[in-house]
Amino acid sequence: MPDYDFNYHSGSGDTFIGARPAEDVARLITPAFVAAPQALRKIRFETARYAPNHVVTIRSSSEGWTNDTLGTYRDGAWEFFFEIPILPPTLAFKFMLDGEHWMQGPDLSVTTGIDHSFDESTVHFPAAVNRFRHGYDNFQIDRTKLAQDGVPRNTREDILYDVIIIGSGMGGGSLADALSDAGVKTLVLEAGGLTLPTHMTNLPGDWSRAANHHKVGHFMNEPGSDFLSGVHLSLGGRSVYWSGLIPRMHDWELSFWPEPVRNFLKQGGYEPAETLLRKARRLGPFQDQVVAKLKADLPGWHVEDLPRSAHQPFLNDAGELESIVQDSTGVFSTADLLLSSMGYAERAGRRNLTINLGHLVTGIATNGTQATEVVCQDLLGNATRRYRGNFIVLAAGSLESPRIAMNSGLSDPGGQLGVGLTDHPAFFSAVYTIPNGNPFGGSKRHAKAFLFKKTATFQDHPFNVEVVVNPELWQVRNSDDDLVPVPDPSKIKMTFTFASRLDDANRLSSLGVGRKLSVNVRRNQAGVAHFDAARTVRNAILTSLGVPFTTEEGMGYGSEGTVHHAGGTMRMSGTATGVVDTDLKFEAYDNLYCADPSVWPFIPAANPSLTLVALSLRLADHLQARLT
Repeated sequence: MPDYDFNYHSGSGDTFIGARPAEDVARLITPAFVAAPQALRKIRFETARYAPNHVVTIRSSSEGWTNDTLGTYRDGAWEFFFEIPILPPTLAFKFMLDGEHWMQGPDLSVTTGIDHSFDESTVHFPAAVNRFRHGYDNFQIDRTKLAQDGVPRNTREDILYDVIIIGSGMGGGSLADALSDAGVKTLVLEAGGLTLPTHMTNLPGDWSRAANHHKVGHFMNEPGSDFLSGVHLSLGGRSVYWSGLIPRMHDWELSFWPEPVRNFLKQGGYEPAETLLRKARRLGPFQDQVVAKLKADLPGWHVEDLPRSAHQPFLNDAGELESIVQDSTGVFSTADLLLSSMGYAERAGRRNLTINLGHLVTGIATNGTQATEVVCQDLLGNATRRYRGNFIVLAAGSLESPRIAMNSGLSDPGGQLGVGLTDHPAFFSAVYTIPNGNPFGGSKRHAKAFLFKKTATFQDHPFNVEVVVNPELWQVRNSDDDLVPVPDPSKIKMTFTFASRLDDANRLSSLGVGRKLSVNVRRNQAGVAHFDAARTVRNAILTSLGVPFTTEEGMGYGSEGTVHHAGGTMRMSGTATGVVDTDLKFEAYDNLYCADPSVWPFIPAANPSLTLVALSLRLADHLQARLT
């Protein structure tokens, strides 16, 4: 399971990074995992003038003066970390700007046993080409031949596209694939580059830190706000780093959505999305055993395999070995999906699909009720570009999409733009030891179960339960069997995710183009009233599986919210009171849409990815119909 260097992890592999408890449950916290610090030393260069999209690196004597040591820009400075064993006692170095400008003056020399800091008073560069400064922490674009060949750009501004999609994540990527496969001329504008070509756990080796190391700081909290970071700007967006959970919403959750959307999802709308996301068929006989035991002992609860995106092409619906025509692609990502399309020239390939990486959208131009063009900074070409499309779709996420809308001055007749940013809170159980000899123990056994109360409502048990046996085995792909983790003794943990209404006191504010958003989010207390209910079912699960526990012990509570599952900043309505309507079209514009969780009118207990893909495929059908 991913190690993100922070405190609380759900059984899903998602993390509520740095989550802190609500005051009234603070004493109940049991940290699940705290990463050990690494032996690093840091060199810091404080600068506003040379913030990204400039890139500052270090070239040093220890690297032969030719190899760049890459850093991270955050909190107003470039930071460079060194593992102490690789450094000599004294390091001679210079800062390098944009790969071509050496800092002026003599070499800098530092002892390597302590941290060092420099600023613009001591570090000077010759005149350099001006670059757009976006103000985001830890956002750089890898400039590689692989990206150039695999995702060829087209920066011609005289082309009229059928649809322009802003963002290549779960919503934008699945929408782009569906449209281009159907012959719709589609342009995807992605701010980031090609960081990983597939989901991080589809790659050999331990990539679990990638999600934390590649997250981008694109907002700042106002005083009293505790919203947590975690967005990723790259081809595939967060889909490259997600944990693969794809539960459907329950009927009681759907009751908070407008009728056309509710009916669509209840009447088969989820099935194409589950096909695209390659819903797993089964995990094997041990998981069957866990599910059967919980079903027998908790008759009031629905128990099933945890619904998950994990490609199992060799199995038929009965879980039996069948076709070997395909190889497994592992956990779904839109990086995989779009790169597959770009690899082939035919209709379902790149014939109708263009992807421009390194394009940070700064605005959408309008004329009356029409969105006319998308304005963006080409961060690779260092140029402002404008692209035209018959239809434009925002799919940049719950913060970036409203940022673009605000900076564009879009009309918002309902007054809901940027209002209501909300995430579902969650309780996290302790990690319990399964006794030796227990039939549900064993170092090579793994199960993921999913529970919800059969009679649940928004007032009564409004939560889903994830149960994971041996969470170390959550996502394992390794070519060396000796490196596969062996849980000893076996462990079990649970996560309880709650539904929530949007909190209209939560708001986003734009400070202008090239600057971070300002976020004000209150802690979400929606789960606190149901703590006893959650603890009771936790106790029942542990009792059923014969795992020792203390009846009255607490659980960790994540209530601040993260960009992973939050939504509501451009909510939909069926009464023209939101930002978008039930077709995801902006109320004030004829050809402008949104396909990301910012349109959520309610935050379900269910993880958002499946619903987002279902609505994106529905939007693809809608746009095709309008284009014919």
